[in-house]
Amino acid sequence: MRVIIEAPLLVSAQQARYPLALLELFNLCLDQDCHTLEVEPLDAPELKRWTDTLTPAQQKEIEFILDASAERQLRDPPASVVRVADVEEARWEGTVPRLPLRGAVALLRKPLRVLIEGVHDEHFLHAIVPHFYRARFEDWSKREMLKLEHRGGLQNLGHALEQECQARERRLRLFVMFDSDARKRGEPHSESRKVARFCKRNALAHHQLERRAIDNYIPEPAIERWLKQKHPREFDGRWLPRLQAFRLLSDEQRHHYNMKKGFRGDREGAGLADIFDRFLSTKPGQAAHLEEGFSPAVAETFLERIPDAWLAQDGQAPELMELFEKLLRAA
Repeated sequence: MRVIIEAPLLVSAQQARYPLALLELFNLCLDQDCHTLEVEPLDAPELKRWTDTLTPAQQKEIEFILDASAERQLRDPPASVVRVADVEEARWEGTVPRLPLRGAVALLRKPLRVLIEGVHDEHFLHAIVPHFYRARFEDWSKREMLKLEHRGGLQNLGHALEQECQARERRLRLFVMFDSDARKRGEPHSESRKVARFCKRNALAHHQLERRAIDNYIPEPAIERWLKQKHPREFDGRWLPRLQAFRLLSDEQRHHYNMKKGFRGDREGAGLADIFDRFLSTKPGQAAHLEEGFSPAVAETFLERIPDAWLAQDGQAPELMELFEKLLRAA
């Protein structure tokens, strides 16, 4: 989070009432490197008047935090912004909220809550995080600067978001990731579109998966690895033909195939998408192997890290980079 301190606050009655709160705000930005902090304007005389009251060690620390924040702001700016001002209560006019000093401290103490649909989504994020973002994601997760919370399906997620957004300050510490449930490219399910519209309307940082569900991000080598571990004796006879048929699908078909229940699951549900018509008519023998899917437990594949090379080969790298850039910048 980008924190902008309005210079008059530094010498305000509010600062005099809570003399330790401002130092705590700076220390939070030092300890939690997901935040940046700046004083506006940077050359304000109020900044010198305030730092003159501090010890030499504290002055050096303040200077270090401001310099490090300015550097990160250029390199990797946070997406969410708050202003800390000489106000008695939060002001929500405009696009950037203005918070009182203690309100800002309370906000920065809170982790970024990442709302997801289920426990397998958590495993998914840890398994597929790109190398470029991995150290930061794992470090911030371990230090509880990121808190993943399961909400159990799109409908429940939508209801949870409605409750969360009743308190405006909560929106600043939320990120939402959810399935598109799309049966074909670029056509998310109505429930997913509803959640996406809600996020946009309430300025919530979010990512709607482009593929149907997290299962569709399992690269073929990872499926093979998991099947061999899960069914070593049956692999050659039962699962290899299914895997070979899966390899014949086009990119769009693989990205929207029902990985858990196969063609039969879709037929018994909302119906099988027409993107599979040609495959069914031209390769009926191969299509028969894909009637049942790879098991309701296929998301267990994400219990093991998936190599970056497999993800890149599967064409996922651009979307995964976008996902984690948005998530980490929201922190």
